[in-house]
Amino acid sequence: MYYCDKANFEGLLGLASELEKTPELGMLAEYCVLREKGLRSKALARLDDFLSGAALWEIGLARRNVLIILQANERTPAARQFMTHPLLMRLIHPILDQWIDDDPSAFEPLRWSGLLRSDSNALRCALSLSLGDIPLRRRLIEKALDVVYYATHHLSESMLLLSIEETRAAIATARQWITSAPDISSFADLSAETDQYEQMVDDWVAYRQSPVGKLDVFPQWCQARRHTYSWPAVFYYKD
Repeated sequence: MYYCDKANFEGLLGLASELEKTPELGMLAEYCVLREKGLRSKALARLDDFLSGAALWEIGLARRNVLIILQANERTPAARQFMTHPLLMRLIHPILDQWIDDDPSAFEPLRWSGLLRSDSNALRCALSLSLGDIPLRRRLIEKALDVVYYATHHLSESMLLLSIEETRAAIATARQWITSAPDISSFADLSAETDQYEQMVDDWVAYRQSPVGKLDVFPQWCQARRHTYSWPAVFYYKD
């Protein structure tokens, strides 16, 4: 019985069951089982054994097995203890980087490198090769919206952290990635978020042009117009 982090532990067992189907990944499957049992030291030792063996794989086998690992991980996002720093640094990233160097137009290494590193250039290049790839497009939209979030997350205190032009450019970028999708229904949540940010920024411009009476704090100004936003909590700490 799991008292906390149930999805992570169940995900590790699911990964173990999937990975053990590939002979070269047996020790990585054992790592997952040991990690699920809470045996961290033994699990990391087994992972080290696996990575030492993986360093001897020929390049074709290494690429195939890295894709198997990444695809299994993508199907099991709750298993947060799986994709460790040693696994990334000693196997995943080196194989992907060399693959890109050898074949800059290859889709798979561009896709996975972009997703793992949130690398905008790799994400764009990979998406140009597979326009219907939802995770790639979502990541690009989310990166644009991250800029908007940064710009607006102090509007509850009547402060915009980027210029209006920069903020609107990021909104437009998110909108472009959404509207150019083969099926925009897959991005309905992000489209709604983009709409809200656009309205919020429009309200900020209007507020700055004509604050009304005592309503000199932006959230109150919005509330008076029945424009409701979810303002993030802001905490300030003193030494």
